[in-house]
Parts: sequence; structure tokens; C-alpha cells
Amino acid sequence: MFTTRNDVVVVAHRGMAAGFPENTLDAFRSAVALRFPAVEIDLRATIDGHIVVMHDDTVDRTTNGSGRVDEMTLAELKALDAGSYVGAKFAGTRVPTFQEALEALRGSGVRLVLDIKRDDALDDERVVRLTEQCGAVQDVIVGPRSVATLKRFKELNPALRTLGLVPGSESRPASPEVIEEFVLAGADLIRLWPSWVFSDRGHVAGSGQSKLIEHLHNIGKPVWTTADTLYGDINPENPAEDLRELVRLGVDGIITNLPEMCRSVLSD
Repeated sequence: MFTTRNDVVVVAHRGMAAGFPENTLDAFRSAVALRFPAVEIDLRATIDGHIVVMHDDTVDRTTNGSGRVDEMTLAELKALDAGSYVGAKFAGTRVPTFQEALEALRGSGVRLVLDIKRDDALDDERVVRLTEQCGAVQDVIVGPRSVATLKRFKELNPALRTLGLVPGSESRPASPEVIEEFVLAGADLIRLWPSWVFSDRGHVAGSGQSKLIEHLHNIGKPVWTTADTLYGDINPENPAEDLRELVRLGVDGIITNLPEMCRSVLSD
């Protein structure tokens, strides 16, 4: 799973394959059928302690309901339609639990990358124990957003691989000190924003190298990035150019809502 610069891991962000509702079993199965090596999902918890797959802190955008995930029971969440917002053929699609996601991908060879959304209801130990019970320790990469959470997961199961989701604004330069904290805490991989990589390189595409990436490679840390058009991580007008530049600069993994385009760029 850990890669060289010539073998970039394409990660389907929120399980995204074109035309499927995000963070659903339909999307995950499509990613498996399309042979993407990894799927990124977001974990939150319901008020009764169940771990579910949902990006937003509310259900408003991706279901026919409204309200905060952590103020709903699993039964209430499961009653919602999580597919119709994409198309009528997905009507009745349900919000999956983490366990259902693990079971859906079991034996597929596809890795699950977990974006751990912090709230008081989410029990890190339960995430780990469910992963262990499903025999998926080698098939999961945990993405903590703080050094404290990273250390917590390492304590719960040192065999779990971790992707340090280094916090910080995309509109500001990267903080070497914060990146180093994740390195020292034992993150197996480091996630950097594309803007950090590009500004580190310089202002002209195709020129220079990324000192950030070179430093992390020199200390044995693969570098992943989140390159979405959803929030402008990369240029929505010409995303292929930005994806190509990230590959040129040496990223080892790309989490993206455009996995098929990313695969095409890699095959150029």
C-alpha cells in the first residue's frame, strides 16, 4: 500500500464514483468494481453510540431529512433516504454503518481510509474494536486530525496504519512544526493540501520541486493529498493539470472526487 513516486495510490473520496451518492454502499461497491485501490469514508457517531458513515455534521445535504447526526439515533438515521438527491434510481439508499462498510469491502483488496470526524459521541476504541472484529486491521488506514487522536489510535492498536490529516488553512502556508508533530507521533503517511505543495514549489506549474515532499520522503514518510474540485482543492476548470502537477511533484497518494480522471492522468 505504501508507494514509490511512480506508483500513486488513487483513493475514491467518500467512495465517489461518477453518478453515485457519496459515502454509500453503492458507491463503495462501484469503486471496487472499477478496481480503485482505496476508498475514503467519513466516520461520525449517533446519539446512541453507533458509528456511521457521513461527511457532514448534519444530514441535510445528502438525505431527505434534517438535523445533526450526533442528535439522532441509528434507527432515525436509517429511516432516511440517502440516495434520491443524486437520482431517482438511488431512492431508498440508506446511510451505512461503519461495520456495514467494512463488511461490504471485506475480501475485495480495497483499503478503507477513515476520516475521523471529531465529536464527543465518536468512540475511538469502538472504531478500533469493530475493525479488529471484522479482521480488517490490515485493510484500514485511520486518518486522525490531531496528534492526540493519532496517539490514541496507536495506543489502541499499534498495527493500525495512520494517515496524518495535518490541520491548517489551505489559504496559508503549511506549518512545518505541525507537520513534524505528526511525524514524531508516528503517522505512517502524511496528508498535505495541494496549495501547500504548489506554493512550496513556486508559482509556476512545471517548475521546481516540493521541498516539503522531498523532506518527508527523505525521512521515509509517503505523502498523500486531498485533491477535490468539491471545495476547490484543485482548479475545477482544469483539474487534470493540477493532478498531473501533483504527480510530477512526487505525491504518493491522491484522495479525490475524480478518481477516474486521476487514473487517466497516471496512464498518460
